[in-house]
Amino acid sequence: MKLNDAQRLRLLEHVVVHIMRSDCNGEETMIFNTRRRTLTVKGQALHNVEKIVLPLLDGSRTIGEIRAAICEKLTDSSLNQCLEFLMDNRLVDELLEDPVDLDSRAYLLPQISLYHELGFKQKDAQKHLANARIAVFGLGGSGLIAAINLASAGIGFLRLCDDVCTFPSDFPMMSGSVFNQIGAFRGVEAARQIEAIAKVTQTETVTDPLTNDETVNALLEDVDLVIVATDAVSVNLAYRLNRLCLKMQRPLLPGGAVGVEGTFGPLVFSQDGPCYLCYRMRSIACAKLPEAEFAIEQFLDRERRSQPRLRENLPIAQMLVGSYLALETLKMLLGLPIATDGKLLHLDLLGTKLTHNVVLKKPGCPHCSGQNGTKKS
Repeated sequence: MKLNDAQRLRLLEHVVVHIMRSDCNGEETMIFNTRRRTLTVKGQALHNVEKIVLPLLDGSRTIGEIRAAICEKLTDSSLNQCLEFLMDNRLVDELLEDPVDLDSRAYLLPQISLYHELGFKQKDAQKHLANARIAVFGLGGSGLIAAINLASAGIGFLRLCDDVCTFPSDFPMMSGSVFNQIGAFRGVEAARQIEAIAKVTQTETVTDPLTNDETVNALLEDVDLVIVATDAVSVNLAYRLNRLCLKMQRPLLPGGAVGVEGTFGPLVFSQDGPCYLCYRMRSIACAKLPEAEFAIEQFLDRERRSQPRLRENLPIAQMLVGSYLALETLKMLLGLPIATDGKLLHLDLLGTKLTHNVVLKKPGCPHCSGQNGTKKS
């Protein structure tokens, strides 16, 4: 890789460097370990590289300044060979911003290092996440966990939508300080937590009842992805989001937890694939008492309010589902393969297993089959 003396390189913080003692031929072995991989280099006097060059790779100096600092301690050809090896093997990244600005987001450095090692350019990964706009509906369970994880990952904007106030049963999902705010809106309390841990994430809270298309439409127009935590919103809102996201071509990622089970997916993106209603209709049809399940679904749909207190749960299930929702979101934003594309993932806490289930498109689905005046794209 061609070097430029104006470049400022930073050794990835999670790289462990170790020098093995020289062998009978006087050669030393330098080991670079990142937990994901191990690289070795053999040569003469490699301990000088460890002591002289590596400490200067903190992003504060250009390659030209490093050359001047090293002077006669290391030849230019040896320095070039060392830096080219580090760059070719993605053990360093090029710092493109002021170190002071990077220090303000120091909590993101381990993640930035991992993205770089995975093959992303630092500026690209940061840009995708910092420019991302996510709407999260339902902050009483997995939605809260997903929002906090996304903020910790450096997502630029989160719209937190929940018109329910906190209950004592929310305590396992929230911090002790929030527990003292019983009766406050969940979205407001979630925003406080996010602002305390993630300085780069802007939040917007929506506490209005989401009972009509006009209100919900306005919340979807400027976002890249919609997360609906089905364990914390009404059935009516989940179906409304499914229909409107299809119409507006906004990706929708549902997920929730009940008892010792959790589900997330399918990712709803186009009318060519299955939607959330397709999954629910098939799920009810396969139930032991489908007529009873359908009657309950209709009852909850008519309620048009959040029903979290009617859903027994184990908090760890919501934490896991929320983390998976955030993970799928990050992978989608970075262009990595996602597991929920046309699939429902089922989490069984008692069996400690995760299963992938293909969701088939339901013929005649009112939301995605092209009926009700909608056209396939």
